Amino acid sequence: INHLLPKGVLNIITGRGSKSGEYMLHHKGFNKLAFTGSTEIGRRIGIAAAEMLIPSTLELGGKSANIFFDDMPFDKALEGAQKGILFNQGQVCSAGSRIFVQEGIYDKFVNALAEEFKKIKVGLPWEDDTQMGSQVNAGQLETILKYVKIGEQEGCRIITGGKKLEGELGKGEFVEPTLIEADSNNARVAQEEIFGPVATVIKFKTEEEVVKMANDSEYGLGGAVWSKDINRCLRVSNALETGRVWVNCYNRLPAGAPFGGYKTSGIGRETHKMMLAAYTQVKNIYISTREEREGLY
Repeated sequence: INHLLPKGVLNIITGRGSKSGEYMLHHKGFNKLAFTGSTEIGRRIGIAAAEMLIPSTLELGGKSANIFFDDMPFDKALEGAQKGILFNQGQVCSAGSRIFVQEGIYDKFVNALAEEFKKIKVGLPWEDDTQMGSQVNAGQLETILKYVKIGEQEGCRIITGGKKLEGELGKGEFVEPTLIEADSNNARVAQEEIFGPVATVIKFKTEEEVVKMANDSEYGLGGAVWSKDINRCLRVSNALETGRVWVNCYNRLPAGAPFGGYKTSGIGRETHKMMLAAYTQVKNIYISTREEREGLY
């Protein structure tokens, strides 16, 4: 890209965040910090920016609610539940990791979703029929398996998945697509970001109840509402404390739409012209065209 950008416009520094990233946090040559990653690290970056009195944009963690009402478009909703949590092996900040299903359709939908999860082809990236690949590293795989155990210890039910793959894929960081049924939104697997192909399923009765549960989270990055009643979709979308809501779809990411979070999911927005504004400074220049004294002194 040397022929596209003047020298010095783009500088790529490789290395681990604990070393290269830590050095950049306190370098006097920067006048803006932007970060995409965990809320824990985002807090440190926000503190560093405040100490240097420079702006920061932080796109952080999430525990997004994927809400399915009785009158959802059933087949499309099944696909949306999978797309919400299995895309990129669940390693997406706005993954639909909390699946709320209304009681009238709960058993039918969850059973069908479990069967769809079992059909997912986990494999190597160069195989044409692969639908889901490996986790980013061994540490992330360990975190996922740890949360599965935590869910079991809390009394949650593993509907499907929850195990590391064996056989040909046993040497890699491959895990089964996982559904965990929880009786309460207070379960750790429903509150803490797992960052993997693990979704917690929770039953609800009313619109008011599910909005309350969806908002009962420290995060507020994404979410979705599935219903054929557009008025209900708009009511719930407006009530959700989150930066982006999909209606009868998931993970559509148009470049022209601002993206960012509420609460501990971040500060500022990415994409859209709002992002460009965060990288600019405002200056006011006042020019007087009169040559005479203004008469104040």
